[in-house]
Amino acid sequence: MFLLIDKPTWFTSFDLIRKIKKLCPRKTKIGHAWTLDPLATWLMIIAIGKDTKRLKEFVWLDKEYIATIDFSQKSDTWDTDYWKYIEQLDLTWKIESGELQIPSRGDIEKKLLNKLWVSQRPLTPFSAKKVKWKKLYEYAREWNPIFVDTDMELLDFEILEYEFPVCKIRLHVWSGTYIRSIAHWIGEQFWVGGILTGLRRTKVGKWEL
Repeated sequence: MFLLIDKPTWFTSFDLIRKIKKLCPRKTKIGHAWTLDPLATWLMIIAIGKDTKRLKEFVWLDKEYIATIDFSQKSDTWDTDYWKYIEQLDLTWKIESGELQIPSRGDIEKKLLNKLWVSQRPLTPFSAKKVKWKKLYEYAREWNPIFVDTDMELLDFEILEYEFPVCKIRLHVWSGTYIRSIAHWIGEQFWVGGILTGLRRTKVGKWEL
């Protein structure tokens, strides 16, 4: 059996597994596809019993997200679940002095249109990707951050709402693409911040919320 669950904010994958186990007979096998950020709300696929062996079928599927990006903030994790610092940028004087030009919806779309293919993008050192059997965020919390680039593929996008500095965008990506990296990359293109303040996964392959 598979369960499609809309994960609440600040729940980890383990939190959900623990709650579901309480509803099942003892020694029931339960597994899930992907590790999820506590900040995000999204579609989570959980397998029960013999279907846990089929979870690998979901690993390489494409995914859709709705991301909210704030260009007026920076943090060490590239989202609001920061480790040591989060910074609110004062962009007003830069805009008024002409040093910074506010990117238009068209400017953002043009940058993303140029990235509708596989490209190497940096990961935040606070990601759950493993290097030598250890998660990157574990190295970062030991004051030994590791910076890794990895292939990411943006298949399609749609800007849903935009009023600087906040942009809400639908992103259709291939497996292995990190949305925090896209948010950070967009901000870098315009010399502003760029962190996720909201993330919702709405689709995995044919499976939808």
